[in-house]
Amino acid sequence: MTFLHKPTTLLLCFITIFNFVSFIACQSVTYNDHACLGPDNETATAGYISNLTLLLDSMSSKASDKSFYNDSLNGIYSLFLCRGDVSGDVCRVCINNATQTLTQMCPSDRGAVIWYDQCLLQYSDINFFGQPQFYPRLLMWNTQNSTSPEEGNIGTLGLFYSLVAQAPYDENMFGTNEMVVGNGPGRRYGLVQCSRDLDVSSCSSCLGELLNQTEECCIGRRGWRILTPSCFIRYEMYSFYEQTLSDSPGSADLPQVDQGAGKGRKSTRKTKVIIVSSMAGVFASVLVAGFWYYSSSVKKRKQTGF
Repeated sequence: MTFLHKPTTLLLCFITIFNFVSFIACQSVTYNDHACLGPDNETATAGYISNLTLLLDSMSSKASDKSFYNDSLNGIYSLFLCRGDVSGDVCRVCINNATQTLTQMCPSDRGAVIWYDQCLLQYSDINFFGQPQFYPRLLMWNTQNSTSPEEGNIGTLGLFYSLVAQAPYDENMFGTNEMVVGNGPGRRYGLVQCSRDLDVSSCSSCLGELLNQTEECCIGRRGWRILTPSCFIRYEMYSFYEQTLSDSPGSADLPQVDQGAGKGRKSTRKTKVIIVSSMAGVFASVLVAGFWYYSSSVKKRKQTGF
């Protein structure tokens, strides 16, 4: 089961007073989608919900100093993962929002997963730790083709072949890369990451599965991403991960959200598809939704450990 909606960007501002001067720093996180999991006729008991609340509260507290954490309580298993380039503050904001959203959207489900641009969170009454999960799977892509079709599939696939080969061996199972298009200034950007409860082999398997999926849905598009509970892969025509301020794309470079009104308005339309399967991979169904837009890049902070 999934809820379809227009993704939102959540903003949190921190005020610090130093030498009688106030500085306001704002951190934003962008919500993609979520999936409530479990048989339709099996709802969580009051005791399960109580234990889940305690577990999610504990998970939120750990996000203050960890970018990855998994834990269990009375037969409930939960895990969060923040993207490898985001700061600790953004990670904390993202996980706090994720726990609140899942509590509201999946109030009686025994399992759920939620994806933000900057993090993911999941829980289940089945122990999924260390097991690559390919479903539910969220596919998002730009409906327009690349502005440079001559760059072909080979260049894009080559960009990701190197990432998929290297990221499983990285300490954070995270990698980014870019490629130059032709002889001009154009560049293409890629990112992959695995959940750190996986071993190298499982991470490689997960990313390889998604890379195969791109050839069916996404290659040749202006931008796309595929997200699962265990790994994710993303490609864009602009730099969306950590970078220096001087390299940051201007607002004119960012894709415009189609609001569905106004003649002659140029927009970048995105399609979102979520493929939902049980935790055991028994069935799959497809739901389609409207539009989504991108968040700005954020500062980098790498952390490891449980």
